[in-house]
Amino acid sequence: MKIRKTAPSHIATAMILSAAFLLAGCGSNTPKETAPDVLEEETSNNESSVPENDREIEEENQNKDITNENDVADNQKAPSENMNIYNDVLTQYSDMVQNDFYVNLRDSDSYESSFGKDIGLEIRTHKQDIYYTFYDIDGNGTPELIIAGGENAVSNPTFSPWNYDLYGYDGTNVVHIFPEMEFGYRTNFSLYENGVIEVFYSNSAAESCVDFYKIGTDGFTPELIDSFAAVAHLEGDEPVFTYSQNGNEITEEEYNANIQSYEIALTALDWIRIQ
Repeated sequence: MKIRKTAPSHIATAMILSAAFLLAGCGSNTPKETAPDVLEEETSNNESSVPENDREIEEENQNKDITNENDVADNQKAPSENMNIYNDVLTQYSDMVQNDFYVNLRDSDSYESSFGKDIGLEIRTHKQDIYYTFYDIDGNGTPELIIAGGENAVSNPTFSPWNYDLYGYDGTNVVHIFPEMEFGYRTNFSLYENGVIEVFYSNSAAESCVDFYKIGTDGFTPELIDSFAAVAHLEGDEPVFTYSQNGNEITEEEYNANIQSYEIALTALDWIRIQ
C-alpha cells in the first residue's frame, strides 16, 4: 500500500540528523533514663522466668534477623562490585577526555592508536562532554554500561544525551552489545522498559529503519524481536512513503502505533560526567 504523506517522525528525525550531528532523616538520640533499682530487679526476675522454649524461639528469630541483614548488605554490595568490571573501559574514556581527545596528535601517525581499543569511532570526532551510566537492561543482576555525549547535563533538567556505545559482560570480558555497529549520528539506540533496546538508522534522508532487540539469556547477545522500515520516493515534488514491518507492508498508522508500543520510557538514568 502506497500512501502519499509528508515525512513521518522517524524519517523527519533521520533528515534532521543527516544535516547536523546526549536525610536520610537525622534521628535524635534520646538519653535513656536510668530505671529504679526495683525495676531492674523485676526485669531480671522476668527474664529468668521466660520459658526455655520461648527463649530458644526468641534467639532463633534474632539469628534470622542478623542473617537477613547480612543478605541485604551483600545485595547492596553486588551492583558496585559488578560495575567494577567496566573500570578499564571507563579509564580509556577518562584518558581521552583528559587529553582533549588527542587533538594535538590529529595530524600524526599515532593519533588513531592513542584512543583506547573499546572507544567507538564517532565519539572521537569532536570534543564534547562524555557521560556514563549503568542500567541492568535484561535484569540478570549485571548492569550494562552506557556511554553518551552531550552538553550541560547537570544544569539542564531535560538533558538527553546522545548515546554512543553500550557494553555488557560475557562472564570473562567486557564486550560491545552490538559489535558490528558504530553508533553516532546515523545509527543510534535508545533504552526502554521491559529490556527493550531500540536501534534506529538511516541509509539516506529517504530511508530509515527501526529495529527492536532484547538481550539473550547469555547476558550479552542482542536478539532481534521486531523490525520496521520507512522508504520514500518522489512522485513529482512530493515524497511518497512505503512502510513495512518484518518485510510486510503496513500502513503509516500501523507503523507509528506498532513502534510506539515498544517505546515505554525508563525512569531518568543517573548520568555521571567523565573527567
